[in-house]
Amino acid sequence: KRPEKNLRLKEMKVRFNEVEYEKILERQNGKTFGGWLRRVALGHVPTVEADPDLVRNIGRIGSNLNQVARYANTQEAIDQRVLNEIVAIRKILHQMMEQNIADAIDKEKSNDC
Repeated sequence: KRPEKNLRLKEMKVRFNEVEYEKILERQNGKTFGGWLRRVALGHVPTVEADPDLVRNIGRIGSNLNQVARYANTQEAIDQRVLNEIVAIRKILHQMMEQNIADAIDKEKSNDC
């Protein structure tokens, strides 16, 4: 049983149209609607699940960078070919991050009322 000071005795009612209601249900990620709504309203920032393709590609890039670093450490120098590889990897990673951010912004805008 909850201590008396933690009892939730206050109630708020809010109405949604059908589109708003469906969008809210899509965003809900808690066990109960009330618990989820309390967390969001009190400042909890909902997180978005990471894109599996992005995670996989970042892992591949990390593997490539490790190979480049290993090569540079064993050769004790970085030639132009290795430098070009590093630049290419950084460019791809930057593009992937920008696209992921743009996709998240677009998704959030489509969820706005």
